[in-house]
Amino acid sequence: MAPTTYAPAKQFVGIATEAQQGTPVAMTSTILLDQVKPKDVPKWLDDKSWRGSMATDAFAKIQGVRTAEIELGGPAYGDGLGYFLRNILGDLSYVGTSTGSGGTTLASSAAAGATSISTTATIPASTIVQIGSGATAEVFTAGTPSGSGPYTIPLTTPTGGLVFAHASAQAVQPVTGPYTQAHSLLNSGSGQPVSHTITHFLGPTATSGARQYPGACLSELGLKWNAESELLTWSGKATSWPSVPLGAAPTANPSTVLPVASWRMLLGIGGPATGGTLIATSTEGELTIKRELTPYFTVTGTQNPYIIQRGGLSVEGKLTFVAADESPLLYMINNTQPQLQIILDNGLTGANKITFQIDVQVAAFTDSEPDGSKAAVEYGNTFTAVLNTTNSGGSGGYSPIKVSVTNNVPAGTY
Repeated sequence: MAPTTYAPAKQFVGIATEAQQGTPVAMTSTILLDQVKPKDVPKWLDDKSWRGSMATDAFAKIQGVRTAEIELGGPAYGDGLGYFLRNILGDLSYVGTSTGSGGTTLASSAAAGATSISTTATIPASTIVQIGSGATAEVFTAGTPSGSGPYTIPLTTPTGGLVFAHASAQAVQPVTGPYTQAHSLLNSGSGQPVSHTITHFLGPTATSGARQYPGACLSELGLKWNAESELLTWSGKATSWPSVPLGAAPTANPSTVLPVASWRMLLGIGGPATGGTLIATSTEGELTIKRELTPYFTVTGTQNPYIIQRGGLSVEGKLTFVAADESPLLYMINNTQPQLQIILDNGLTGANKITFQIDVQVAAFTDSEPDGSKAAVEYGNTFTAVLNTTNSGGSGGYSPIKVSVTNNVPAGTY
């Protein structure tokens, strides 16, 4: 009989949004990665009480509280990155593509949390509608209408009701894909984004071959690109509850969406990535979103966290330029703090369209270093995103960044 072994090539990672942080749920999507490093991290409590022996090490090692750490990343897929953007930023608006007909308006205001809306015209059951526009736009599937005018329209999918309040007379418009999700810093309520259960199928775990990491919260999300040699890639670091074995084997169901080559990227400085503010000289770059995390443990008879609390958020980045002039250096010297916009489009249309758009309304360039060691003179710039209200979402307040992703992913997925 051959010895039992497990092939790493067969591993895969799944994800699902949790209703309550730390309560594991079955994976709903397969996340396509090329790196994942999960690690359970118990704290060890040493008993070093004196016992009349010539020793300074522990006489007993007692296991204390536990968490897990996860590093993961790979190509940035337009239908998968949204899980992690929502996890670290929190504020999410949804905008669909109008069908061009069947539109109506709210007959009365609708409060956050409402599971139905009142409209001036009826909407057939199973119609996908967008309520409102801009930063507070939301997309739902309508249930069976009732009434004779105004009409009561149940909001069936996603569950949980409205995220934002909507005033009377706001538009209610039937939509289809592609959809655009705009991610900004969540500032309302407790300021805590959703958490996710990450499922890792590796093989050795009894029965299922997989372990789950519930309550996962990102402390870092990075994006990198190089026009010559790379896809848009991402990496992340997360803290979670300690892992638990999954009872039944999960099934991989990978998406057919492809990643996007970095050469398709457009960069705008001092305005949008079009016209006179389109920059043609940037070769590569990276952007990092960082989030403070603190697991809290309480005296409740469990080694698991009471909560993994999200704290403040910051954004920084780097850009490399071929030096056509001193513009990269002058961004720093003159402290202009210009608008920065990055757009990456896969070039397809309709349901196949994928677009990543990064908006930093105020980019403070804090370092600019000339490099004369290569075939052409280059500048390497570092910037910090400054908090502003332009990049904020429907929860209000300030945000240093807004990341919008266009794809064909229905509302309620993330």
